[in-house]
Amino acid sequence: LKPRQRASRAMGKGGAKKRSSGGGSRKGIKGKSKKDGAGKGKKKGRGRSGDKKGRGARGHGSGRGRGRGRGSSADHQDQGHSIERAGGSSAEKRENTSAGLKLGGRGGGASRGGRSATPRGTKRKAEGRPGDDAKESKKSLTVKQKKRKQVTSLYSELINPGRERKPDAVVGDILELLAKRRVGLFEYCSSEIGSHVVQACLKWGSPQQRSTLLTLLKDRLGKLSTVRYGHVVVLKLLRYCTRISAQRKPTEEERKAKAQNVRDFLEAFTGKTLRSTFFHKSGCKVFNGIYFSEALSMRERRKLLHEVAVPQAVALLRPEVPGSKPLRQLLSAEDLSAEHRTSMLTHLREVVEKAVDKELLPNDVVHLLFQAYCEHANEEQLRNLAEKCMAGAAYLLSSKPGAEALIRMLGVATAKQRKELFRDLKGKFCALATNPVDYVVMIRLLETVDDTVLVGKTVLAEWMADLKTLCFDKYGHRVLSWVLRPGDKHLFSPYERECLALPAPSAIKATETRRAEVLRALRPAIGEALRDGPLKAAADVFAKDLLVAYLAADWDKELVEALVAAIEAAAAEDELGLLNSGTATTALLLLLKLEPKAEPEDKSHDGRLAEGLWRRALEPRLVAAALSRCAFVLLALLKQGGTLKTEVLKSLRKHRKEVESALKVAEAAGKATGGARKLLDFVNEVPGASKAGSKAGS
Repeated sequence: LKPRQRASRAMGKGGAKKRSSGGGSRKGIKGKSKKDGAGKGKKKGRGRSGDKKGRGARGHGSGRGRGRGRGSSADHQDQGHSIERAGGSSAEKRENTSAGLKLGGRGGGASRGGRSATPRGTKRKAEGRPGDDAKESKKSLTVKQKKRKQVTSLYSELINPGRERKPDAVVGDILELLAKRRVGLFEYCSSEIGSHVVQACLKWGSPQQRSTLLTLLKDRLGKLSTVRYGHVVVLKLLRYCTRISAQRKPTEEERKAKAQNVRDFLEAFTGKTLRSTFFHKSGCKVFNGIYFSEALSMRERRKLLHEVAVPQAVALLRPEVPGSKPLRQLLSAEDLSAEHRTSMLTHLREVVEKAVDKELLPNDVVHLLFQAYCEHANEEQLRNLAEKCMAGAAYLLSSKPGAEALIRMLGVATAKQRKELFRDLKGKFCALATNPVDYVVMIRLLETVDDTVLVGKTVLAEWMADLKTLCFDKYGHRVLSWVLRPGDKHLFSPYERECLALPAPSAIKATETRRAEVLRALRPAIGEALRDGPLKAAADVFAKDLLVAYLAADWDKELVEALVAAIEAAAAEDELGLLNSGTATTALLLLLKLEPKAEPEDKSHDGRLAEGLWRRALEPRLVAAALSRCAFVLLALLKQGGTLKTEVLKSLRKHRKEVESALKVAEAAGKATGGARKLLDFVNEVPGASKAGSKAGS
């Protein structure tokens, strides 16, 4: 490129402008020029300014032409337009060029060597002046900032564990400052910092200061409950204004003050205010805290809930005092007419649907309404409810009423809805199986989901990864036991059997087929977990039931052999080890009843629990076993009859004197010897082996 073209391109790219007045010609700008300098030139471009942005600039020069460019100005612009007049001799221009200064494009500005030394988009620091650092270090605060700093300084002192002053004195100073503010306490509590300050005052303040805050806010508690930061203050008011020392007996004045604070607090939540609070996302948290607060009686809690759940037309005609009956009992009352019951169910349906729309499912108090409605709803009503709320069904698992409602909805849920629930619960199936509320829901899933392949890839896969924990867990072992022995009256309570016997019209596959498919996938893993420690499982309160259920479903000879080997090892320990525990004794007694009779043609002794117990564990240490809890196991062997009874009876008669002498020593030491005494009495009742044999034969 020619020098003239290079200059033109550089100034067009960097946004530099050069305008001259007089007889000079314009350089770097394409266009026509007049020698006499009488013409005008215009140039358009975009630029950045330290203050304002502009769109172009206009200047007078000796030629005409247009160009575009970008530039930045750190000085000033007037609405984005900068007017610059460049003149002087060529020596001055060369001096400016050597100093690295060039007039910027649109917006003027300066750059070094035609290009900016700092990257584009980077703010340049203003040139410092003498005394600027001192001004920055001592910034002047506005009146509002000063007042805020006073409060926050006291707040920092209040929450500091190492403070020197008493907390109620600091709280008094904060309340005094808040009283002087133009903004009211309600507006202050609605802000984030104000909410934190008032919460700290409630926590560290004296009972009188807490009552003062309650008095100032009680008229607007309903409105404050629907504020993002304010609703937390309402919950802290309920918590601290109704608190009495638990380490000593409260005085009469303290009890009266507490009752008065509760009355003042509840006065704000009545009628329309209560219902609007309930159906608000933040207000429902306050309602939930009020309902489950220990400061309120059960009657006061029910009264609050009935104002939302019971239509006024029904509540006014009921003979009992409001809140005297639970909601479920009120729906099941015999004196409730069919019209009123229908009206209540319609009202409950509207309430739960609105709760779903308002995203209130995380609150446990809403689950009470779901529980009451699902218990009395028909199949069509349950289907409609499941269609609307199954997307948030995971929230129902946080409470027992919600879990019961979900159990009923799982019976009518579609396959797609169940699959979405599996996706929401992924990674949590082990925790749910060990939960005191949700383990029944896990069993219900196994009983209602037809897609057993999905169950195997999600639920069973997670259980198998941590199966030993489930086997020894209080509730996890019940889930596994149901797979092995569904509906067993000896293992499951009436409540569990009732919940799991609810109808499931949406489940198409046969129940027996579904159970067999789940059992085929889960049984080998359970057997392997039990074989790792059979005696430990028998001596555990919870795993004992799983061991009994496993062998009751199918007598596993390999597991029985492992159990006998573990018992033989424990019998060699001091005081018989785990074999002397009451739980292990109970498990052995149950297993002896479940043991199938040996076939006459089967000459092997593998898998025979009774013979293995006697010959390998009890007979070698008969005296120690007779004085321990194993005496009850020996009694069970004697009552079985057959040749084994004869062997046990003969051995006991042989060592009778040793057992009796050891029994006297144990009784003198104050040990429990009830089992040994019953064993000797039974032996003494049978005079001879022939009599024992005749009784066994009869």
